[in-house]
Amino acid sequence: MTALRLAAGATLASLLAAAAPALAGTSIVVDASSGAVLSSENPTQAWHPASTTKMMTLYLALKAVREGRIGLETAIPASKLAASQPRVKVYIKAGQEITLDNAIRIMMVKSANDIAYVIAEGVGGNVENFVAMMNAEAQRLGMNDTHFVNPNGWHHPDQQSSARDLAVLAMALMNEFGRYSDYWNTGAVQLGKQVLNNTNGLVGRYYGINGMKTGFVCASGFNVVSTASRNGRTLIAVVMGASSGAERTVKAAQLLDEGFGKWGGFGGNIASMPSGNGGRAYSICDSVRRGGHALGDDAETSGPISFISSNSGIGGNAEGTSDRFAAAVPQGGSSGSVLTRAPSGRITLGPRAKFEPIQVSFGRTPGSASAPLAANVVAKPDTQVARETIQPGAPVAAGLVAGNRTFSRNGAIPPSSSAFAPVAPTQEETPAAAALGSGPMRLQGAIQPGAATPASLRPGAAAGIKAANKPAAKPLLTKSKQEKAEPAKAKPSQAQAKPLAKPPARPGAKPAAKPDTSKPDA
Repeated sequence: MTALRLAAGATLASLLAAAAPALAGTSIVVDASSGAVLSSENPTQAWHPASTTKMMTLYLALKAVREGRIGLETAIPASKLAASQPRVKVYIKAGQEITLDNAIRIMMVKSANDIAYVIAEGVGGNVENFVAMMNAEAQRLGMNDTHFVNPNGWHHPDQQSSARDLAVLAMALMNEFGRYSDYWNTGAVQLGKQVLNNTNGLVGRYYGINGMKTGFVCASGFNVVSTASRNGRTLIAVVMGASSGAERTVKAAQLLDEGFGKWGGFGGNIASMPSGNGGRAYSICDSVRRGGHALGDDAETSGPISFISSNSGIGGNAEGTSDRFAAAVPQGGSSGSVLTRAPSGRITLGPRAKFEPIQVSFGRTPGSASAPLAANVVAKPDTQVARETIQPGAPVAAGLVAGNRTFSRNGAIPPSSSAFAPVAPTQEETPAAAALGSGPMRLQGAIQPGAATPASLRPGAAAGIKAANKPAAKPLLTKSKQEKAEPAKAKPSQAQAKPLAKPPARPGAKPAAKPDTSKPDA
């Protein structure tokens, strides 16, 4: 009997091993303008996306900005749910506010899980609504192997995507929101005294890098979506299932090098690539743990990154050899060797460039007073979050100060409503000098132009607004209740004036025995 059980157990183990994908992972390299697939390895294999999920959170946030439902300077309050998210996080507290602009920068650079929830609630009202929006958008974009459960990528067995689908999402971000490319290509941000470096090891190391997003949970291994531009071409490389952060970074660099050495794919296009078989993503956590590597998406250093390739190639590529690394040579136009390979097989990325961090912070900015309200504020009118007092009738500009925000230089990918829109090769658009200066930069749909009115505020907020059309000499209601209770003293010149009429008492109001010292809602 024992022998039969052992035999049955061995048979089951062999079947599971045959069904599960190898630790090799999955990858794809795509020409961002044409959609041509330059190379791939199991591109539609279901895989846990980890923090690359935040690319969809970013996409929906920018779409809401474009449609005028939220602004980049909208102040979003953090909920208890958002504040309770596991690390990696920046420990925002429940009730604290942060503008959408600062939230996006922190999420994309530090991959903060709590901030991803703040954005989700600010755009969708609550996490459940936002996740439904994520899945609807994934289907619209043709991400047929993707299913989202949360907006930050924290591991859930039902949250999965594929290398092909993440490349589709990257194309959609670049096509539709290329002017916001600095969100996914910022080297570092500074929050208070803490400097947070980008978790993407290619940023600051790889010539022509445009950034994008990393991801790590134990079940997925180390993932990265990277884009780079050279000589008018922009490529997207997706690596999923690497066994370490160094392997993830070096493999992405190698795949980009290989892609830039080609001028045509193998005849396939990402739009026509068939979906996967509908299977579930497997956990490779045991294999990753056995590797003994640092289990953290933000484990990154400023020095060179090295990885020793094996005969099966980095991550076990479909070719089954290490010949793919023959293209690992110094890149022209860079300030030194970016990707080199020693005779021993060690592949090295050079030291990271020093970043000038962009300042970010919690709290509001001056533009928050006129920005649209966050969805989680509108959904809860009794919230303690309210606009700053503004003047009704004052003009509301449809633009924001450019600051550190720059126009995209991602290979002349024009705006489009589809990730698969055909793009003819064109010269890169040069933005007007005024648009990159210190003046306002127009953001499509960020703020609706017009005049501010009490109706534009949440219920109850209009009570604190100064009336615009009243004469300046006529005082506002500034008397205290104690002053109102005292009889009016007539001046000599007004001795014959008609006494002031006593305002009628409100129904159910109790006579005030003491002055009211309570504070109004903030």
